[in-house]
Amino acid sequence: MSDTTQILLLFASWILISLGCHTFIKHYFMASFVAATAGVAGVLYSGYLELGYLDPYWHISSITGFFMAGIVALVVGLPFRITRTIK
Repeated sequence: MSDTTQILLLFASWILISLGCHTFIKHYFMASFVAATAGVAGVLYSGYLELGYLDPYWHISSITGFFMAGIVALVVGLPFRITRTIK
């Protein structure tokens, strides 16, 4: 699988997880936190399934992935926050 395809799949999974979290969790920052945590857990688990063992640098990828997935979750949650604020 090419690098571009892997990055697109990563962003697609983060977006889908964020949409699900913001749909069911009403608090904006809590939903973003849960989405970022679930995104990191999903990436770590898929890496474990692919490699057969936990990545030796899992702690570094967890921290950087949490911040990147958190930014995606915050951006995806903006329309939810705006509509809930108006209502």
